[in-house]
Amino acid sequence: MSSRNSIITTLRAHLEPDPNILALWLEGADATNAVDEYSDLDLCCSVVAGSLAEVAAQAEQALASLGPIDFKQKLRDEKDFLHLIFHLADTSAYLLIDFNLLVDRGSEFVAGDGIEQPLVLFDKANVVRYVSPQERLATLARHQRLQTLKDTVAQVSRLDKYTKRDEFLEAFGYYQKWLLNPLVEVLRMQYTPLHPDYFIVHISRHLPSHVLRRLEALFQVNSVAEIERKYKEALIFFEETVAALTIARESGA
Repeated sequence: MSSRNSIITTLRAHLEPDPNILALWLEGADATNAVDEYSDLDLCCSVVAGSLAEVAAQAEQALASLGPIDFKQKLRDEKDFLHLIFHLADTSAYLLIDFNLLVDRGSEFVAGDGIEQPLVLFDKANVVRYVSPQERLATLARHQRLQTLKDTVAQVSRLDKYTKRDEFLEAFGYYQKWLLNPLVEVLRMQYTPLHPDYFIVHISRHLPSHVLRRLEALFQVNSVAEIERKYKEALIFFEETVAALTIARESGA
């Protein structure tokens, strides 16, 4: 049975000698020392222009040398980026292999960030780069994004009309779209400011327990009446969080 380590070792052995391949690194659980029995594999590979399809085929051949591939999907296929998913038949159902290929570029990480880091297997062209937390924050345009979120929540009447009509599915969907999603993002701005776009990825690890419990309660709805009550609580939570962010920005924190 193929192991996590054998997959990583095999891909590195097959790909590193190729001059068309600039770098190979791991992200996710492997890079942050958080692997458990449910973790997938997040691999990134930087390649020179014109070699995207060739390297993708080479990676697939390397995986096939370990055993039958019983699942393969192309999630994104662009001029300078390719995202493939593989699964080996003799491995855990959870051990999906996310294989991302980038053309003539790598990824940028924040030095000292505990949420997102790379585990570099090789980097021939120094494409994996680091910036300071201040540099990353400067690129996020937080003030403009916060205003966009406030403008979104200001349209909560789109949700309210479906609670008045007693239409659960519509109310549930609009509750998430126009209120819960913006709430999650402003909480991210407050508690994981370097990663405001992480949505619910590992959010249970990233929020203080009292904040997490309060947020979880707002997601737990099973009737229109409950949505109507909880969306008003969510509005208060959103406004409190926006006020805290505004105070922090004005004080220079």
